[in-house]
Amino acid sequence: MTIEQLQARVAQLEEQVAALSVQALAAETAPSGYAKSKYSVEEMDALLDKVAAKG
Repeated sequence: MTIEQLQARVAQLEEQVAALSVQALAAETAPSGYAKSKYSVEEMDALLDKVAAKG
């Protein structure tokens, strides 16, 4: 393998590593399912009804 071929291969591998890094960062920041709350949907509805009634 020539130096030019090695340099081209290194450049190709660097691009692959950069693409994988972007994918890994995207996977880390993506939502991992449903949000959790300390209030049930029914409790939130009741509180919103109270606020709406006052306004």
